[in-house]
Amino acid sequence: MSKLLLHEKGFTLIEQLMILLVLSILLSILGGKAPSILESVEAKKQVNIMKQDIQLAAYTAFIKKTRVNVEIHPQHVSYQVIDQNGDEVIASYQHKKGIIKHSTFSQGIHFNENGHPSSGGSLIVQFGSQIYKLTIYLGSGRIHVQKQ
Repeated sequence: MSKLLLHEKGFTLIEQLMILLVLSILLSILGGKAPSILESVEAKKQVNIMKQDIQLAAYTAFIKKTRVNVEIHPQHVSYQVIDQNGDEVIASYQHKKGIIKHSTFSQGIHFNENGHPSSGGSLIVQFGSQIYKLTIYLGSGRIHVQKQ
């Protein structure tokens, strides 16, 4: 039994310290980028929520055969999706840290009974240092998201 223990090899103290040194350098490099990565992920999440809610407005207008409005409040990133027939709020959203920098929709976005927007345009939204442009195409109602 003692012969087996004599032939086993392991890491020396110097080798273990070198491994710890390399790992600590890698973690310090990645640790500096973590806040910007988290901010980017949060911004993408918020923009996707906005896109899905606008698509919900178009689908609701098409399915219920009614006009649906998206009222935009540029002071904050907030909006309400409202069914015009019953004045029912379908979706509502507000983000305290984001802002709408620019909107070509002065009266909000209106979807007709076919689910098409009454006008095309874009929203430029900022979350922290992340800026996104949501473009809504006239006719098709497709929404394109682009990072600025």
